[in-house]
Amino acid sequence: MFDYQAAYKRNGTGSHMKTFWLTVLAIILMYAAGLLFLLVMLLPASFIDNGIIILWIFAVGFLFLLAGIFLLYPFSVGVLHYYACTYLGREFGFREAFKVFTNGRYSKVIKLGLLVLVAYVVVSFAFGLIMQFILTAVNMPLIMLAETWAQGSAPSGGQVGVIIGVVLLNFLVATLSYIPYMLIAIYVILAYMVYIDQPFIPTTDKFRIAWDVMFHSGERIWKLIFSNFLLLLMPLAVHLVFIVPAILLGIFVDGLAFPILMMAGVLIAVVAYAAAIYFMVGSITAYYFKGRSTLDQKHWQEVQG
Repeated sequence: MFDYQAAYKRNGTGSHMKTFWLTVLAIILMYAAGLLFLLVMLLPASFIDNGIIILWIFAVGFLFLLAGIFLLYPFSVGVLHYYACTYLGREFGFREAFKVFTNGRYSKVIKLGLLVLVAYVVVSFAFGLIMQFILTAVNMPLIMLAETWAQGSAPSGGQVGVIIGVVLLNFLVATLSYIPYMLIAIYVILAYMVYIDQPFIPTTDKFRIAWDVMFHSGERIWKLIFSNFLLLLMPLAVHLVFIVPAILLGIFVDGLAFPILMMAGVLIAVVAYAAAIYFMVGSITAYYFKGRSTLDQKHWQEVQG
């Protein structure tokens, strides 16, 4: 089931800790930059008490927006270089993430990001409308029952069964609704992997190659989605292992045990989530390079044939 996570782990042997901590360092730097802007935005409010502070907040906020688009976003894409180098067995350092700012690459990543943003907004809006229609249809029996009860009718056993069924159906629809967003997230990361692999090809070709890798390479996208879903559930399971004993010990033994176990559970869950997300990104990296290799072999066979 965890074929792509295993492939990334196997190919990156010896580099995982380096990649993980460089990623953590990059995230810390981005959060530090955001915190710096926040302090610069709000600090004058402590000694300036007039309308000028509003203009200052808007000005600094606008600068932060520009910095996010033109500095932090490209840098976050550059972090994916670590994962590509890890999978391919190449040497790399922290400055590898800054390749996106070199001549010829920077304009490409900005253009790719803007197109991704526009496409995401359009797709999300359309999908939101579809989900609204589906949820309205699913919950129609509840609306009808509510109207019946408003007239003074008592709920029957059959109606209670309908309520339970509708609630379960809502849970199923809500769960399934995450699948399109997971597909979108995977596709976006694949598009960025194409950029890292071939930064100078046209942007439309990046989207096309990402699509081909995702659906036409013969790799099993359902396995990637399901394995990453299970991987994301594992930290939750670890956290629950601490929550249940914490509650029982807090009730029946010692109230001090509750906060201690809960804190330990939170810390372990944070570490587990970080590891899970690391291997989720790594699995998509492995999926890309395995799929790209298959597509290249097919193309070569067609040329030879």
